[in-house]
Amino acid sequence: MEKQQKEVSSQALKFSIINYIGAAIGIVSTLFIYPNNKEFLGIIRYIFDGAQILMAFFVFGTSQSLVNYFPRFKDVAEKRNIFFSSTLLIVIVNSVVFSLVFLLLANSLSSVLPDFHAFDYIGYSIVVGFAFAIMDVCKRQASNYKKIAIPTVLERFSIKLFFPATFLLLLAGIITVETGKLIYTGCFVILFCIALVYVKKIANITFNFNYKNVFDASFRKEYIKYSVFAFLSILGSLLAFKIDGIMVPNLIIVDSMTANGTYSIGVALAATLGIPAIGLYTIYSPIVREYIAKDDIVSLGKKYKEISMLLFALGGFLLSCIFLGVDDLFSILPTRENLLDTIPVILILSFNVVVDMTTSFNSHILLYSKYYRFNMVAIAILVILNISLNIYFIKHLNLGIEGAAYATLISMTLYNSVKLIYIYSKFKIQPFTKKHLILLVVFIGSVGILHNIPSTRNIIFDIILKVGTYMLVNGFVIYKLRMIPMLNNWISEKIGVR
Repeated sequence: MEKQQKEVSSQALKFSIINYIGAAIGIVSTLFIYPNNKEFLGIIRYIFDGAQILMAFFVFGTSQSLVNYFPRFKDVAEKRNIFFSSTLLIVIVNSVVFSLVFLLLANSLSSVLPDFHAFDYIGYSIVVGFAFAIMDVCKRQASNYKKIAIPTVLERFSIKLFFPATFLLLLAGIITVETGKLIYTGCFVILFCIALVYVKKIANITFNFNYKNVFDASFRKEYIKYSVFAFLSILGSLLAFKIDGIMVPNLIIVDSMTANGTYSIGVALAATLGIPAIGLYTIYSPIVREYIAKDDIVSLGKKYKEISMLLFALGGFLLSCIFLGVDDLFSILPTRENLLDTIPVILILSFNVVVDMTTSFNSHILLYSKYYRFNMVAIAILVILNISLNIYFIKHLNLGIEGAAYATLISMTLYNSVKLIYIYSKFKIQPFTKKHLILLVVFIGSVGILHNIPSTRNIIFDIILKVGTYMLVNGFVIYKLRMIPMLNNWISEKIGVR
């Protein structure tokens, strides 16, 4: 048991390190490389988001079922191999069937709606989507053996390396846009092959497609039911969170892919604020599940507030620093001309990330409770709102990519509000405290004062003065309010105060 726990901790640490290194590479690429050709960036984002949505159809919930039912077969090698092999076979069949469906749909729509560009790069998206599907199945199987570091490298870290490399080749004039798209797509094919070899090794898999030895009539019915539910949940999430990358190029007529590239930069930079939340949710998910299983709602409520305070303090602190320094920072970068128009999107989406973080792990509470089906209702509301608001803000109000950002902010805020209200109605717990209000007032007050300090002729001095003063003042307030207990404990140890 102790050995298993050490392995889990080791994998979790590697997982965190990989994500932070990947984020650092992503930030550097987003600031210094991608702005040099936002049209190509927009095309790649379009292919990527389309592939993510297609992946949901190709997998159709089978990778989640692979995890859910693994304990049933883990002690019998033959059945374990059949279950994994059959999952791969289902994904391959689904990929062929749905690819044909989407290709036929693309052909039909292109003749009826010549201005509709949603399927312009569907060929690339199909290949990348298939690669994602196989990698997802391999990642889930690897997680069954508590091995998540290598799949994470393949899925996230490697992608963040080869895309900037392709981009640099394009900027240097060594390859064309068409060649760049082919290289980008080909890299995913290589990655899913590596993923297959890796999972075959760690799980000692011998491919066996004699599915009748596992999928008897009763299990087949149970498996299909669970897979369909998982598919609907994942598809809803992807439509809710990836639809912007599809809608922006289709609703903005002039320089649509350039606009999508600009929006993509804003999304990438705003998403870095949410990195602490990803790590905390990974760590605390088993704890949330345990509290709910034991019906320990008091402890759940305390943890709900604790994580909300921590994430609000971190997110609000970073957002305020961005607000105070982003204009000056971008103005001294070599890519400043291509970055300045992303600032409104960065600020709006960053605010959205902070709102999402502050609501804590509300999705996990629903997911691990008997009310898990409500997640689908909430996601359905989010999808409808996001699509409707995108059309309204971009098409009717002509707000462009800022409209897409506002649509995301409003729909996500309402989405989280619905979940908060539902959780409170069922569990009588909510994540907010008086400390939230106090810190919010301090954040707004200090930002308001520092933002209005007259600028000097020295941009670097302005950044240090405004952002540095803010960090000192609000770091002290966060410490005194004990918004981040681990920070207080660390400082107390260093200065010898108990």
